[in-house]
Amino acid sequence: MLAAIVALSLWAHIWGVRGDLPWAFASDEGQSAVLAIRMAAEGDPNPRWFGHPGSTFFYPLAALFRIANAVEAGQSPLRHDPGLAARVGGDPGRYFLLGRLIAVFFAVASLPLLYLIARRAYDTTTALVATWLASLSPLALEHAQMLRTDSAGLFFGLLALWLSLRVLDHPGRKAHVVAGLALGAAIGTRYFLVTLVPILVLADALLWRRCAGDAGARQRLIRASILGLGCVALGFVLSTPYFLLDLPTVWQNLVHETRSEHIGADGLGFAGNLYWYLTEALPAALPDAALALAALGLVHVAWRRNVQALLAAASIITFLLAISTASLHWQRWLIQVLPLVALLAAGALVAIARALAQRVSTRRGVEIALVVAATALLSAGPALGYFRFALAQGKPSTRVAAREWMIANLAPGSTIAADFYTAPLHGSELRADYHFSLAANGTLAEYRKAGYRYLMVSDAIYARYQREPQRYAKEVAFYETLLKSGKTVARFTPREIGRGPLITILEPP
Repeated sequence: MLAAIVALSLWAHIWGVRGDLPWAFASDEGQSAVLAIRMAAEGDPNPRWFGHPGSTFFYPLAALFRIANAVEAGQSPLRHDPGLAARVGGDPGRYFLLGRLIAVFFAVASLPLLYLIARRAYDTTTALVATWLASLSPLALEHAQMLRTDSAGLFFGLLALWLSLRVLDHPGRKAHVVAGLALGAAIGTRYFLVTLVPILVLADALLWRRCAGDAGARQRLIRASILGLGCVALGFVLSTPYFLLDLPTVWQNLVHETRSEHIGADGLGFAGNLYWYLTEALPAALPDAALALAALGLVHVAWRRNVQALLAAASIITFLLAISTASLHWQRWLIQVLPLVALLAAGALVAIARALAQRVSTRRGVEIALVVAATALLSAGPALGYFRFALAQGKPSTRVAAREWMIANLAPGSTIAADFYTAPLHGSELRADYHFSLAANGTLAEYRKAGYRYLMVSDAIYARYQREPQRYAKEVAFYETLLKSGKTVARFTPREIGRGPLITILEPP
């Protein structure tokens, strides 16, 4: 059953992994690609960027780019090749696709890790239900099909949690060393995963209580615990060695990552961020029924004193508190804990099914049937939505549809000013200038004066302003005037195309 879940997940990820390549990709992918290309071309192991820090993703990405280039150029991968950047630029789709497969690997490999955590905290039946529910996340799927560190963070976070839970049954030095190294690698992927360190400490605290009256066992535990915490630092240094060797860049990157302003993702503060994650971001990522079951599951494990499940739940809480301290808030940061929320939901679902089965019959088959029926009832809608989303990911988005229409219908040499997340027009005879936001870089009069024939806007940009109209009154007025008064030349909607932002091409009023 686990193999079937993993196979379905792998298919969903591979089906849409190409996306809009080679014409369009997510904005963060460009940064990841440039970083890895430079490392591969120069043979320089210093990423010179430590924002996440993402080392466990960037090093494999650079190595894969170097190997692919060596195969294409017919040379040894040990040889530095300044021509690598030109080769990637000549065929970015192929190289980006290879890089996305690394992210896919981490995402799919996370499922067996969740299964191991769930089997340790509950049993095999609950582990299978939890793995199935966790696999049905469109949010995680979308970000695993990009050159991003989200799925690597998920993988190393779950690996570190599983190894930390193993310490409860294997309290020796070896288990502490392995758990510590995994925790260090997790932090080297995503800084916020430092919140897993308290889980290892809590596990040791529980072991300390178990050793009451055994002074020798407690001394051995103290030595193993100190060794494990030391290995956290060692694991971080091994995975991110230049963190200590390039501190000026580290500081510069951290200042940028902790900035207080980003349109649509700032201004809430700690309490506001936490409230937003609990009341908006989580409900948008998981069905209400799953969240209700997860809450019930938390109560259930506390009542039953299920220590390993409680530690998994504690990791959710510490992570949510940590990301809420940031100046910005992003739904995608929840990817790291969504499988653990599914774990709690699965625990409650199976417990309810078993309680009902005991009232009906003591036969094992009745229990299994009720678990299967309850799982099907809970997951039917999410599964249908997930696989529809996965199929749509394999189709060209509104961005590519707009590109093809513009090349076919607009006169060569036409000048266009465009928002981000609109049609990519490189490689065409159209002249496009891109701005993160047209409203932030000029007025309609200025765009007319500059001679732009068309303006192209995306609701992925202007909808952010519209959610805070009082704060961004000027920008909202810009887009409202343009959309009402400008002559619409073409519009590409996600409902018609299947996916992507709403893109509108207009002649300026």
